[in-house]
Amino acid sequence: MVSELIMTETKPILPNTIPETDAPKERPFGAAVDPVQTKSIHQKTGIGEQKFENNPAIDAASVSDLADEPEPVNAPMKFFKKLSQSAIIWISLAIILIFLAALLLLITQTRQKNKIFKSLPGEQPGQAGEIGSSDTGSIPKNKLVRQADKPILPLIDDEFAGQAPLVVKASGPVFSAEIDPELAAMVDALKIRLKISADSKSTSRGNIITKVTKGEYRGFKINVEEKLENQNTISEEITVLTPQKGIIKTVNRVLESIRNSDLERFTVELQDSGLEIIKLPLQPGNKVFQVQFKAVSIFGKPIANDLLISGKSVGKIFLGMPTSQLETMLLSSYIVLKRKVLVNDIYYDVYKVLDQSNEPLFFVYENKGRVWGISIISEIFKTDKGIGINSSLGLLRLRYPRVSVGISEKKTPFVKIDGVDGLFVIQSKGVDIIKQIFPSKTKIVSILIGNSLEFE
Repeated sequence: MVSELIMTETKPILPNTIPETDAPKERPFGAAVDPVQTKSIHQKTGIGEQKFENNPAIDAASVSDLADEPEPVNAPMKFFKKLSQSAIIWISLAIILIFLAALLLLITQTRQKNKIFKSLPGEQPGQAGEIGSSDTGSIPKNKLVRQADKPILPLIDDEFAGQAPLVVKASGPVFSAEIDPELAAMVDALKIRLKISADSKSTSRGNIITKVTKGEYRGFKINVEEKLENQNTISEEITVLTPQKGIIKTVNRVLESIRNSDLERFTVELQDSGLEIIKLPLQPGNKVFQVQFKAVSIFGKPIANDLLISGKSVGKIFLGMPTSQLETMLLSSYIVLKRKVLVNDIYYDVYKVLDQSNEPLFFVYENKGRVWGISIISEIFKTDKGIGINSSLGLLRLRYPRVSVGISEKKTPFVKIDGVDGLFVIQSKGVDIIKQIFPSKTKIVSILIGNSLEFE
C-alpha cells in the first residue's frame, strides 16, 4: 500500500523558476479562481497542489479637487460661459477620469504582456514563453503551434544513400559487374547508419589517422576502418557480419569478398530487419550505383501501448480527454502533482506526472476541463519506430520518410514527422536553418503533443 505523499516546495526565487507560495496574500486582480482553494485528488498517490501566480499590483491615482475655472480666452470658450461653475467642474472631472482609465488600461496590458511563466529547474526542457491576452478568458492558441503552421523546411535523405562505383576489384568480380556494385552500395548504406549512432576511436601515426567504428544495426554487426591524411580519407575497409553469419567485405567501396551469402540472401536479411531497399535510378554520365534503406517497421520488441507516442495521444492519454477521466486513470499507477498556473487572471491546472520512484515522466496541460497538451520529458515514451527523448536527429530521419524542421519565435528548433501531431524539440547547437545545417547527432530534448504553456 502506497503511503500518503503530499509534496510542498519552499525554495528561494532563482532564475528560470516560478515563484511559489502556499496562498496569495491578496486575490489577483480579475482572477476567476479562488487562489486559497486547495484539495488532494487522491490520498494514496500523494497528490499535492501548488499554485503558480503573478499578482499585479495596480495603484490608481487619486483625483483631487479642481481649481477654479480659468477665464475664457477665445471664441470657442464662450460655450463655457453659459455653464455654471459646478457643471464645468463635473465635465472636467469626467475628462480626467477617462484619461486615467485609458492610462490604467495601458499599464494593465503592458504588465500582462510581461508575465512570463517559467518552468521549475530540471522539469521542463523547453523555453518559457509569454502568454497573450484573450477577451474570452480562454488560453490563446500557443505561439509555437502558430509558428509550426508556417512553411517549414523539409529535409531530404539523399545524404543517407549508400553508393559504390560501377567497377569490380582488379583481380576480377566476385559475382559480376552488375551485382558487385549493388552489394557494395548496400554495405555503404549500413555503414552510414552505424556512424550516425556509434562513436569512433582514432589513433595517429605521423600524418596518418586511423579511425575505427564498431557497432550493430538491426542485427548486422559492422566494422569500419578508415585512414585519413590531412583530414582526407585515403582508404576505407568495411566488414559486415549478417544475422545469418554471412560475411561481406568492401575496400574503398568496391566488393572485396563475400562468404556464406549472396545478393538474394543479403536482400532477404535486410528486409527481415524491417528495411525497404530503394535502388536509385542511374543518372546519365554518373558511374555510381546508389541505394537507400527506408525503415518500414520497428526492429525488435514493439513499444508497449502505455508508452506509445502516436497521433494525438501518449499511451492512453489523448488530447481532448476530460481531466476528470485523466485523474481517475493516473491514480492507479502514478504520483501526480496538480498545480495551478495563472493566465489572463484565470487559473488553469497543470499536472506533473511521476512514477512511483518520483522520476518525472510528463506534464499535462488543462484547458476548460480537458487535456490541452502533453509535454514528454522521459526517455521511456517512444513512437512506433522507436524515437523518443535523446534519440538523434539522424536516427529520426532514417526511420521516417518525411521530416521537416522549423524554429520557434524563441529560436528553438523543432522537427515534425508524419503520424504524430506534435513537435520534437531538438538541441539548437549546430543547427542552422538558413544554411541548411542539421547535424545528425543533434538530440531530441522534449516532445510536445498538442499545446503547451511553456514553449514559444
